[in-house]
Amino acid sequence: MLGRLPWAAFPANHFTRGGRLDPYNSNTRDGYMPGVAECAVKDNKLVYVDIRGYQDKERRAPMTQKSLFRCHSMTKPITAVAFMILWEEGKLALDDPVHKYIPAFKNMKVSKGGRLVDSKRPMTLRHLVTHTSGLGYGPSRERKTEKLEDGPYLSLVKRIDAGVISNLKSFCDELATFPLQFHPGDRWEYSMGLDVLGRVLEVVSGTPLDKLFRQRIFRKMGMKDTAFCVSPRKAHRQLTAYYVTKVRSKNRKTKLPNNFFSRRADGIHPQMSAWVRGRSLRVLSGGGICGSFAGGLLSSLRDQTIFCDVLLNGGYARTTGCQVLKPATVRLLCRDWLRMKAVSNKQHLRGWGMGRDVGWCPVGHWMPKARLMFMGGITTSWSISFATKQFQVSMTSSSCDADVHNWDDRKDDLCGAVEHAEKVWQRKRRRIVQSG
Repeated sequence: MLGRLPWAAFPANHFTRGGRLDPYNSNTRDGYMPGVAECAVKDNKLVYVDIRGYQDKERRAPMTQKSLFRCHSMTKPITAVAFMILWEEGKLALDDPVHKYIPAFKNMKVSKGGRLVDSKRPMTLRHLVTHTSGLGYGPSRERKTEKLEDGPYLSLVKRIDAGVISNLKSFCDELATFPLQFHPGDRWEYSMGLDVLGRVLEVVSGTPLDKLFRQRIFRKMGMKDTAFCVSPRKAHRQLTAYYVTKVRSKNRKTKLPNNFFSRRADGIHPQMSAWVRGRSLRVLSGGGICGSFAGGLLSSLRDQTIFCDVLLNGGYARTTGCQVLKPATVRLLCRDWLRMKAVSNKQHLRGWGMGRDVGWCPVGHWMPKARLMFMGGITTSWSISFATKQFQVSMTSSSCDADVHNWDDRKDDLCGAVEHAEKVWQRKRRRIVQSG
């Protein structure tokens, strides 16, 4: 039992292969997805759970609500919440220049048409948390065996991979030697801004980022599984990570156009993972990836459910009874910051290439009309609907080189499922009314 969390409404066998959920669905049977753990919460009640397949298919260890997944960019919301906790306490201001805490970012240059020009304005903490700082991302890869593409931060990425850069301070100092890709506030571009913000949090708090997260977020929320790295023993018991490749089927009789093959992404054993203590990245990445392939937090379905539950309930952790953030702060978080004049002089900056209706708030993508917030990593995601008071969390064990097989918006997308259900209900209601 997990105390006051909605999980308690479900008996234990719903989280095991012995429950009524079939672990051998088409995606796990076809090799596309060795395991998946997902749930949906509506009005503070757990209304849907699907935990199936294996966290370790070689050992046939079943997936559980505590299996560990790489968060990647789902680390960013954790960093943003820590930022707002220190902001509430008056220890920093949103429009403080970054160089106030990291002097190396003073007098930054901007790359413009093959030449360097002075930055029009200083980079601020608000720019970091909204990805409008002028920073970008370096080349990345799913596996060490993949070749790195060329890019503006290639040398930095290689030095991180080699262990030459060993902490956030040296990472930020070296990053500041590269010119900005645009003037702060001119546009939105996904970036290493949250990694730099992580260093700011260390400077302000006087505490390493991992310890700050434990003290100010994980313990107060009751997130017991989340960390930057785990022991070899815990990796053996809980860690899951696969990479899936697609091969065209030669069997014309099969109904499936492709075959899928999943291979462990971390080597033969989970203890070989780059998230295991002693092998993990020494730079604590508040943005979710550092270097070419590692960094960021590990977390479980249970812990991510707790995190979303806290945001939906105005900063209150029902698991522990702690008020982690003030309700007013959560309301400030959950709006489109790209429309703020303090972010840009332009009327409206565009976020990720999803159209003008998708903006950005410090904890993820924001859709103002639907009052919907969502965030994801390479294999994980969550979305929160403040309009309907519901959220979903989905954690998969595998990344892939193809689109999701058998995806159906009416069943696999939370908003699509709700919309489809409402349409079905309206049709039934009309028939009842017409029949008198």
